[in-house]
Amino acid sequence: MLKRYFTLFLVAVLFVPIVSRAETTVAAADFIPGSRTVGLEDNYWETPMDITQTERIWAMLTAPITVVDGHQKEQTVLRKEPRADAEAVADVTYDSQGVHVLETLDNGWSLVEVYSSSFHDSKIKAWNQLTQGYIKTSALKVKKVNQKYGMVIDKLDQRLYIFVDGELYDVLSVSTGLPNERQPYNETRSGEYLIVSPVGDFVSDNVVGEYALRFNDGDFIHQVPYIARGDNKAYEPLEKVLGERASHGCIRVQRKRTPKGTNMRWIWDKLRRNMGTRIIIWEDLQGRSLGMPDAQTPLFYNTQGGKDYHAAEKCYGVRDKYLPLTPFTYGELENAPYSALNACQYCVPPRRLADIEVINQAHRAPRM
Repeated sequence: MLKRYFTLFLVAVLFVPIVSRAETTVAAADFIPGSRTVGLEDNYWETPMDITQTERIWAMLTAPITVVDGHQKEQTVLRKEPRADAEAVADVTYDSQGVHVLETLDNGWSLVEVYSSSFHDSKIKAWNQLTQGYIKTSALKVKKVNQKYGMVIDKLDQRLYIFVDGELYDVLSVSTGLPNERQPYNETRSGEYLIVSPVGDFVSDNVVGEYALRFNDGDFIHQVPYIARGDNKAYEPLEKVLGERASHGCIRVQRKRTPKGTNMRWIWDKLRRNMGTRIIIWEDLQGRSLGMPDAQTPLFYNTQGGKDYHAAEKCYGVRDKYLPLTPFTYGELENAPYSALNACQYCVPPRRLADIEVINQAHRAPRM
């Protein structure tokens, strides 16, 4: 409810209010990140937020991106009108943040839209607001992107989808930003971005993040942090909330390896020398919903006292002596003995129906 309150408030005060698609119930595949289409093929802003459409997503992940030319640690603004002294209505990060070009004017200005990258110290209080505004056409630059890797983060299900060579390669749990009344700027900015620099480790108070990659000024994608307690690294307090909103705007990624050996360290090893990889962040709009897994989806568990259910018969969360795991189906998950099992933190199995319904209920579009 808090996020919904801030969304409605900010729509009311910004220059061009974007019509909320929460007002109309539509199929999940109809949702696009932008406010409208202008016929840009394979464009992020006009590609449905539907992870099952892998061919379209890959085409979008590898298409050129339009950014504002400048230094990756600095920002510019969009203007209410096509002139330099007009009111500023949105913050945009140079070099890494993609913009949706709606119209190129004859007077040297372009109308674009973007999720405003306003941070805590911004004069523009447009936290993650989808906003239209004007910018000098000469400031826009089209960049090529990495053609081997791409990533999709969906804030609705708090999952990271890794694409490699045109295929959906693996899925990881993440935590995106958790805004509150005092800190609405904690919301992870949605939109399209490029990985622009390797940061490595960083420290915030006594919390340490590792394998950080910069994608939006001060926002990084990094391994779930640990709390420094002497010589010990306490991951558990922050690791246990992966799959839920929890960060101050960065994207926390799981440390534990999937059956393919994928985790944030894997991403770091693959991408730190592959700058220009596109990372897209889907907004959890009201009206979007998670699909229900097929009842025949295979799951696995350890019959010798295992407490988790798994997505694969071999998992790093289970000792070798208990492998391979015993199969059952998603349709049996609510029956004994499976009903007492927890979702594994390594292999990211499907959520239970009740947990999916909680998410869907929270994002259900209001009846008109």
